[in-house]
Amino acid sequence: MFSKRSGSIAWPLFYFYFFFCALIGVMNPYISVYYQSIGLTASEIGRLMSTFTLSGILIPHFWGWLTTKIGLPKRILQIAALGCLVALIPFNWTDQFETLWLLTCLMALFYSALIPMLDALAVRSIRYLDVPYTRIRVGGSIGYVVAVAGAGFLIDHFGFWVVIPIMCLALGFAVLMSFFLKEQPFEVNVQKASESFLSLVRGRESVLFFVLAFLAFMSHAPFNVFFAVHLSDAGYSGEEIGLLMALGVIIEIILFIFFGNAVKYFPVVYLVAFCFLVGIVRWFLVGWFVGELWILVMTQLLHCVTFALFHMVSIEQIRRLFPERFASQGQAMYSAFAIGLGGGIGMVLSGYLWEWAGGAWVFTAAAGVSALALVILLVNQRR
Repeated sequence: MFSKRSGSIAWPLFYFYFFFCALIGVMNPYISVYYQSIGLTASEIGRLMSTFTLSGILIPHFWGWLTTKIGLPKRILQIAALGCLVALIPFNWTDQFETLWLLTCLMALFYSALIPMLDALAVRSIRYLDVPYTRIRVGGSIGYVVAVAGAGFLIDHFGFWVVIPIMCLALGFAVLMSFFLKEQPFEVNVQKASESFLSLVRGRESVLFFVLAFLAFMSHAPFNVFFAVHLSDAGYSGEEIGLLMALGVIIEIILFIFFGNAVKYFPVVYLVAFCFLVGIVRWFLVGWFVGELWILVMTQLLHCVTFALFHMVSIEQIRRLFPERFASQGQAMYSAFAIGLGGGIGMVLSGYLWEWAGGAWVFTAAAGVSALALVILLVNQRR
């Protein structure tokens, strides 16, 4: 998949993505059930899980600023990964909410830095190689699928206590792989060297990008939180739900591997508009046609557009809008404002709307958010 020239740089990044996203593949679907198995209440579980989303709003800015000041993103990534592992290990020996909350806060302090720092390091490391970012990022998608399936198998045989050890193992391998990453010095763009990060963020194109990214992740919030519940309420079995969710990630992997350079050959406006147009269709169908299996399969195939394609465009936009010395801060802003704030607000609003109107209207609202983003984009282009 990588040439001899690029392999020494690309493979360590690929494997770091693999093990880090394997951590996510265990944590996201299974840790709440693990908490339930050790006797925590639903409200306690909710408070623990919300810590990661809330930390993702502010903390990435600190890590981005620190990386810009020090100029050593690999070292910052290693510190964050090791700190995350040190905070995670004591989870094995406590079932007290207060202790778990303190450990979760400590872990979130480092965890929130990993995704933006890793993306920024990956884009910068391969800038002179004939390797698309997506071919490296697909390691994360593969790791996620392997972890979801493997952890489910181990849980069936040994119980939910294996969740934390598997997370520690995955993160430990990620820390190990970080020592094989190859760091390259910053290139200072003479034209933009005198500009500040805030001046770049306040640019009209940057503001538009962050607003659209915010709305994109807000529209995905009902899917991330309630898709499995929505299917379960419609009578689907756990195995069917798992297969449907895996299908979306598999299609994402195919797009990342074979179409990584495609975003360079189409105008950004057309690609983003296409993502939101597909999002309108996808969320409306999920909301009102959940009983039709073939329609759900089709909507999962569209995951490669609403999430994967938009993420590919976003990484390319960050690379273009922010010079290398501000790449980590730009990636942190994207993570905080779009994923953290947009996703967090979307989750909260989805929860209230779910109780008030039901699943169909929650996903209809998601389609409405996609429509709003499309209108904002088109109006901006007319101006």
